[in-house]
Amino acid sequence: MNRNAIACLAALSLCLAAPAALADYPERAITLIVPAAAGGNADITARLIGQEMSRQLGQPVVVENRVGAGGRIGTQAVVRAAPDGYTIGYAHVGTLVLHRYLFKQQLYDLDRDIAPIGLVAETPNVIVVNAASPYRDLKGFIEASRAQPQRLTMTSADPGTTSEVGVKLFIAQTGAEVRQIPYKATAAQLSDLLGGHVDSMMENLPPLIGNLKDGRLRALAVTTRGRAASNPDVPTVAEQGYPDYEQSAWSALVAPAGTPPAVIARLNEAMNQALRSDNVSKELRSRSQEPLGGTPQDVQTQIRKELPKWEGIIKAAGTTLD
Repeated sequence: MNRNAIACLAALSLCLAAPAALADYPERAITLIVPAAAGGNADITARLIGQEMSRQLGQPVVVENRVGAGGRIGTQAVVRAAPDGYTIGYAHVGTLVLHRYLFKQQLYDLDRDIAPIGLVAETPNVIVVNAASPYRDLKGFIEASRAQPQRLTMTSADPGTTSEVGVKLFIAQTGAEVRQIPYKATAAQLSDLLGGHVDSMMENLPPLIGNLKDGRLRALAVTTRGRAASNPDVPTVAEQGYPDYEQSAWSALVAPAGTPPAVIARLNEAMNQALRSDNVSKELRSRSQEPLGGTPQDVQTQIRKELPKWEGIIKAAGTTLD
């Protein structure tokens, strides 16, 4: 047999072996990199989804927390991983959209280096005041801020988070004259709000549900298009006179670019099955998160929808991070 024939047979065998290998996927544990600390909202959500995906895939989905640089360390680890379906990542609006405009140095090309798997969930932010506050609705709070510019304060998480840019969007679209104070930790914000040291706070809803239920906080508005399932009595910003206001901490699963389409399809299927399961959907909704799901293309659509809004807000604010 000549060399050309041998080469053709070798190539044919590889072509035949590839579909067989993909048909057997996954054959071992999958690492799910979460670019946030253990115990936080992203970590809890990723572990919940990963556990149910393990059942669907027949192999463990092991969460690995990679913290640092506002989520960029974890995202970079996903980008650099082998595109074989055995390393995937948990991403969110911060890592997929906001970081493009916030950071001077880009560690990767989000359009080139990431392959989307699917949308996971949407988490509202909420505007709250101390229960002893005189402000009982958003209209009254905004009017009071305009009457005494920069005296009323609104806290948020630190730069690069959805609540931090969410406050900037709130100021731009409502004309509220509040002074924004970023905090590194939700606990510190909450302590100062309950202690009467600040006037209001915008933050993810899940960690504030307990204080809302026990009456220590009053919610003025949620930031999503629709009301939160866990707090249906709280109106949205949009329905209180600002119809264009909408922002949330949505999340997605992603893989390194070059991951085979058949593997992406299998992961997407497992993710959607997990989100439809009773235990996952009920747990997410109990924590004010709305399960999303859908196709990989839906992630791209969501990113394209968000880019113009946040580019304008972040550039107008002049916020940049090293």
